[in-house]
Amino acid sequence: MSTSKNNIRSGDDIDENRRTPASIEGCNTCQFRHVGFCHAVIDAASDAKRGRSAKGSIRARQHIYRPGETPKRVIVLRSGWALRSALTSDGRRQVLSILLPGDIAGGELVMHDQVRTPVHSVTPVEYCAFDVENLKEIAKDDPSLVWTFVDICFSGREASESRLVDLGRRNAEQRLARLVLDLHERLTAKKLADGRTIPFPLRQQNIADALGLTQVHVSRVMRSLRENDVVRVKGGVLTILNMEALMDIAELYPS
Repeated sequence: MSTSKNNIRSGDDIDENRRTPASIEGCNTCQFRHVGFCHAVIDAASDAKRGRSAKGSIRARQHIYRPGETPKRVIVLRSGWALRSALTSDGRRQVLSILLPGDIAGGELVMHDQVRTPVHSVTPVEYCAFDVENLKEIAKDDPSLVWTFVDICFSGREASESRLVDLGRRNAEQRLARLVLDLHERLTAKKLADGRTIPFPLRQQNIADALGLTQVHVSRVMRSLRENDVVRVKGGVLTILNMEALMDIAELYPS
């Protein structure tokens, strides 16, 4: 995968052409200021400390983090989608998680000096970057930031365990149905869904890499869902036409 000048690079700096101070006004107007990580940082940090963060952007299908790099910053997506992935020795990719606006990337850098899990953009991404050493200073003053990271880690673990069950014990139709329902739930919580319609920029290869399937298999399942009027996908947007049918396929039932 090719790199871009505006990628987060090894060392201290994001490319200056793409990096600008993240103003306090920018935080105040961001729709994710009251969500998770950003909420904890904003509540814990003084205006001066918050001013040390930066914002930037990156094109679609570019590396954000590469294994072994030491960028010394974690980022929060303000817009766009990205993927955390693992690569096998023969070059195959397993998507570990799908990052949506408001999600954090590079969180392991708070505990480790080097990137362990590569992240690349699916769409153009706008982000805010936070200096790791600064975050550690903030955490000393307000331990609530530490608990926010713990919560993020546990949430990620729960999602990984759920995905592991999908890969090991569910068929292709169930996996894809659960992926769509999970994305719908997450996007709805972030106020990024329009009823049963959600942005859906994932390519079939992205889906295949996330679900442990071949691209041909994903294409066949998607076609079946469309032909049975369960979902409609067009122009990077997915609409759930029959929620009950999709939940039946996923074997998810209202409590």
